[in-house]
Amino acid sequence: MKRTIFMFLLLSFVGMRVLAQDLGQIGSQKPISFSGSLGLGVGTYSVNGIPARQRDFSYIFNGAPTLSIYGISFPFSVVVSDQQRSYTQPFNQYGISPTYKWATLHAGWRSLEFSPFTLAGHNFLGGGLELNPGKLRFGFIYGRFNKAIEEDLNQPLALAQQPAYQRTGYSVKLGVGTEQNHVDLIFLKAKDKISSLSTTPSSLTLTPAENMVLGISSKFGFLKHFVVDLDLSGSIYTRNLLSDTVKNLKLDKIGFIKDIITLNASTQLLTAAQTSIGYNASNYNVKLKYRRVDPDYKSMGAYYFETDVQNYTAEGMVKLMKGQLQLSGSFGLQNDNILHDKLARSTRKIGSINASFNRPAYGVDLRYTNFGITQDRGLNPVLDMFRVSRTNHNLSTILRYSINNEDMVHGFILVGNLQSLVDLNELTKPNSKSNSRTVNFSYQLDLPKKSFGVNANVNYTVAEVSFGKTIFYGPTIGVNQTLDKGKLGLNAALSYQLQRNNRIDAGNIINLNLNGSYQIGKRDAANVALSYLKSNSKDSTLPSFNEIRSNLGIVHSF
Repeated sequence: MKRTIFMFLLLSFVGMRVLAQDLGQIGSQKPISFSGSLGLGVGTYSVNGIPARQRDFSYIFNGAPTLSIYGISFPFSVVVSDQQRSYTQPFNQYGISPTYKWATLHAGWRSLEFSPFTLAGHNFLGGGLELNPGKLRFGFIYGRFNKAIEEDLNQPLALAQQPAYQRTGYSVKLGVGTEQNHVDLIFLKAKDKISSLSTTPSSLTLTPAENMVLGISSKFGFLKHFVVDLDLSGSIYTRNLLSDTVKNLKLDKIGFIKDIITLNASTQLLTAAQTSIGYNASNYNVKLKYRRVDPDYKSMGAYYFETDVQNYTAEGMVKLMKGQLQLSGSFGLQNDNILHDKLARSTRKIGSINASFNRPAYGVDLRYTNFGITQDRGLNPVLDMFRVSRTNHNLSTILRYSINNEDMVHGFILVGNLQSLVDLNELTKPNSKSNSRTVNFSYQLDLPKKSFGVNANVNYTVAEVSFGKTIFYGPTIGVNQTLDKGKLGLNAALSYQLQRNNRIDAGNIINLNLNGSYQIGKRDAANVALSYLKSNSKDSTLPSFNEIRSNLGIVHSF
């Protein structure tokens, strides 16, 4: 038995994904425990007026057992239904990170971040080590970043897996300091294995690549209130290891780079950086941020970057009236074409203002955002008929008021939103109209001693675009009741929504939902649901129909 448990732990150790365990606490954990749930559900469906959107009768059995060994969880899942049968044991997508004092060991599937532009969350299968004794900051990982996938030309394009070369790599972090004050130097190296595929992929965009990234990440505070963050990286990316080499390439004092990474006609050197400086006080803070990422910047330690972008941002917050009133805002400028090699340059202006005033019985929240984009010439002038020059305004507000006592609780909430797109180009303005207005008022009544509640709301939405105007409006009412000392829960909701298109009645929708749940015992519960949907359409292109759905489910926990 002991040997079986040891082998099970060993196999799981090399196959697990984001589990961390402090070995100093292992003595307080149970050796083995088993928990989870099992559920059984059945459902019925009927429809008139449109083709059926699901089967008349359906069933589903699902289980989610979890085995725990010394605090490490091994979850399973089982699903059996009229449409699906599956069993998963996600051990091959798991990793383990046992920690003892200042040392952490990583094994299996892991996802770590050393800095935003180097190793930044890419999954890999392998191992690693992090050591943080005192102010030393050391990290090392090695593993497989991509699995080799052969191209299957016999599979339909929609079902075929994207072919890929096997990719392995490593990353090292060496720094000094603490989480609040530190300087780290990060190095990442990864390469595709050309021989990992038996046939060359037909896609010209898939080529074996190699990447080397060097980055600096730091954070430090000074004068008690100031905080500075800095991330700077350079990436040498060879997109095709099979490309022609560059003859007579001279790198002078940095010629050793040719011994570390393949350099050829497809090699690019790209940079990315971001920095910020902030001032934090008890009742206010201010921060200035800058970010710049070269076009098509890549790191094999990350999945995606927004590239060819330069951002300048200022933001701040202040608290007044003993914290009851809070004001915050931000303003930013963003542009692309940072290497001045595009036909046009786009400039964006993004601003927001937030104000909130909150007391125990009432409160107000206001938010205004402004997003503008304009285009200027790049290599060539921009024709007026294609020039983009737009501003999007958005104003939202929430007002709340409540009356609370032991026997009765009243709650009132009013939500409003205004959105408007202003096209500053007279040539494109007629076809780009987009405005909307939304108002929603809700009321909630709770009787705590009787475990009873009522809620009602009314909504009204107007959407205007170039080809017309649509209005949605209608009420919703719901009730809920808890009985039998909380074991039985009942609730019902009825909504009635109307629609008008260009001042013409387009029809209405009625939706009724009934739900009930009962706690049979400490480990068993049952629930039942019934819904009715009726769509009365007066649009000749849309049919009228009605649907009835019912579901019954039982859940057992262990």
